[in-house]
Amino acid sequence: MKKTTLSVVAAMLLSGPALAGEFIPAAGFGPQYGDLGAKITYRENNLGFFAGVGIHGAALGVQMAPAASSPHAFGLMYGTESDIFNAEELVLVTYDYHLTSFSGRGWVLGAGLGQADRTDRGRDGDSKTLAVLNIGYKF
Repeated sequence: MKKTTLSVVAAMLLSGPALAGEFIPAAGFGPQYGDLGAKITYRENNLGFFAGVGIHGAALGVQMAPAASSPHAFGLMYGTESDIFNAEELVLVTYDYHLTSFSGRGWVLGAGLGQADRTDRGRDGDSKTLAVLNIGYKF
């Protein structure tokens, strides 16, 4: 009996947490997609973590919707090397509108507002306020 209890406790401690969410691939334009590229989101209920990579940059971020069925999502994003926005690093507060829902597939329109380090006209290191747009499709 004691050996069985010890085995059960050891199995519980050694087993990793199970992933209950899903991975959602997407393609699009904007800083969330590395300017023009792809994004993968791990979504669980109304919370999503994403990584995007494209022809000019990369991004990491998190988004939260009021509910999984809501079309609205708010979040934070960190991006690098955006040629379109003349920035080496971007830190943005984001808003995305999912035409079907946060948990559904389909088109996503988004915007972001934040700070970027400049790379244009010899002004490296200067910060600027930046407003951006995103458009993508979740598969």
